[in-house]
Amino acid sequence: MSNKARKLAKQLTRLINDKQITDVLELSNTTRYGQEMPEIRVWIDEDLLNGYIAIENIANWERANRDKFEQRVSGILAGKYQRFAVINSELTAGDSYIIFFIEDTLTSQRLFVKDCTDSLQPFVNDDRHAIQLSKDLVWHSDIVPHLSIIARTRAGKSVLAGRYMARLMLLQGWVVEYNSAKYDRYVKEFDGQSDPVKIVERVEFWCSVMDERLAEINEANKEKYLEMENMPDIGLFVDELGNLNASLESLDKVDKNLKLTSRWTTAINRLSATGGSAGIHIIAISQYATKEGFLPSLSRVNCSDAVIMLGGAADSASERQYLMSGFSDMPKRSYDKGQGLARIVGSGRKWENEPHFFETPWFED
Repeated sequence: MSNKARKLAKQLTRLINDKQITDVLELSNTTRYGQEMPEIRVWIDEDLLNGYIAIENIANWERANRDKFEQRVSGILAGKYQRFAVINSELTAGDSYIIFFIEDTLTSQRLFVKDCTDSLQPFVNDDRHAIQLSKDLVWHSDIVPHLSIIARTRAGKSVLAGRYMARLMLLQGWVVEYNSAKYDRYVKEFDGQSDPVKIVERVEFWCSVMDERLAEINEANKEKYLEMENMPDIGLFVDELGNLNASLESLDKVDKNLKLTSRWTTAINRLSATGGSAGIHIIAISQYATKEGFLPSLSRVNCSDAVIMLGGAADSASERQYLMSGFSDMPKRSYDKGQGLARIVGSGRKWENEPHFFETPWFED
C-alpha cells in the first residue's frame, strides 16, 4: 500500500473496536477467560476507492452470514468514512478470514467530455481493444467481444452508444457501423441502415466478412484476429431491437417467402457466437431485455457478459433477470438520466462479480 492508503487503512481499522465487534457485529466468542476477539485487517487500494476489511473467522461465519449482515459492517463506517460501503463478502480459501469488500460509493467516476473538436482524445486508450466507459470501468473487447445496452427512451443510451462509444472506437482505429430500426443521426453519421430488410442484409454481410476473416486467420496458422496485423476491430451497433423484431414479424406476415425473422436469427446468432474471434463486436441496444424486445436466445447468452442498464430498466427486477440473472433481487433505486447498473466480465472484480452503479459519460455542451 502507498502511504496514503496505509494511513486510511489504519483509520478504518480504529473504527472497528472491541465494542463494535462484541455488541454490534457479535463476532467475538465468550470463553471462561473472557471475550475472544478476532484479528482485524484492512487493505485499501492505491486509488483509495476500493479495499477490504478482513475479520478473522473464529467459528463465527454462520453469524456473519445472516441476512443484511453486510449492511451492519457498512454502518460501522461512520462520519467522513460513510462514503465507503460493503458491496459483498466471502470466506478466504483457507476459511481463516471473512472478507468484506468495500468501495467508495459516493465519489462519482463519471467521465466529463468537453464540447470541442478533440473532446474524446483524452479517453483514447493505448490498447485499441479497450474502451473507457468511466474512470474505473474499461470494456476489454478482446476478453468479452459483445456488449448489451438496455435503457428506456431518453435514459441516455444513444448518447452513450453513438455520441461516445462509436466515435471513440473510430479514434482507436475501429471500423464502425450504426444500424437502427428508428432512423436517427447516428445511422447517418456511421453509414448504417434503418430499413429492417437492409439491417438483416447488413448483418448477413458481416457474417460473410467474418467467414473471410476466419479463413485468413486459419491460412496464417493463427487462432484469433488479435494475432493478425492490419485486421482492425469492427463495432457493429444494432439499435431499437424491439422495433426491429416487430417490423420483421410484420413483414413476414405480408410475404412469407421473405423469411426475414429466420434470416435475422441465423445471422445474429452466427455473428454473436463466432464474430469475436474475427474481431467483429456486436453492441446490441434496446429499450427492453425481454425475448420480444431484444436478441434471440443464443445471441442473448453470447451478449450477456457485458451489460449496461440505464434508468428504469436498471431498477426493474423483471428486466435484470434476462441479462443479469441472479441479480433480480436488488434494492430499489431511482436513477437519473445516464445512470444505472453495469456488469462487465474482464473489467476487474468489482464489475464482473455483480452489477454496480454506473454513470455514462457526460457531455458539457
